Amino acid sequence: MKAKREALRSLFTAMRGGKVDEDIIDLLLLINSINGIYTTSSCSGRIGIIEEPALGAKPLSRWLIKEHRPITFEEAKEALKKAEKGLIFLKSQPPIFHIIAEDIGKAKKLHELGLASGFKYTTFKVISNRYLVEINATEYLTAPLGRDGRVLIDDEYLRFAVEVGNSMLKRSKGRLPRLRKNFEELRKELGEDELFYELAGEFEIKAR
Repeated sequence: MKAKREALRSLFTAMRGGKVDEDIIDLLLLINSINGIYTTSSCSGRIGIIEEPALGAKPLSRWLIKEHRPITFEEAKEALKKAEKGLIFLKSQPPIFHIIAEDIGKAKKLHELGLASGFKYTTFKVISNRYLVEINATEYLTAPLGRDGRVLIDDEYLRFAVEVGNSMLKRSKGRLPRLRKNFEELRKELGEDELFYELAGEFEIKAR
């Protein structure tokens, strides 16, 4: 698969540059070692405070703090000092994996695997003759905090929002071991991809 070769090169280059979330590197390597599937973009889950110039203006948004681990009240409080213009939100988002399957049979297996692993928002669709599976969970939180540099909530609410956001992040990340186990079973079923090991060796990535 030419597309998988290109995707693997992008992944390994990003890993070299420290641009891949560390707590899912082993899982990404496992997924990409399986015959007939490969990842595109993925995230291990995150929490942070974001400034949006307008509702839905995601490309122009600015993270004041963004972490792939729970944050503290003090970190959130300090981040809010950087707010300048636009709507301010605390956001917590679960792990998400975008995976391409070479045929509809493998796409269905990935869909079932995601659901069985507790990722209840898992879906798949056809885009340009490719089967894209999105393994996604339900733990999303968006809490408004202020506007145009003004924080419109008190410390009690901020502590509460951070606590809830952290709890949701921990809960969603808690499903990753089950997801990994299910991908290990899928690899036994579909077999390993020699292209993956060839490119891993080329990039000096330890993959076995």
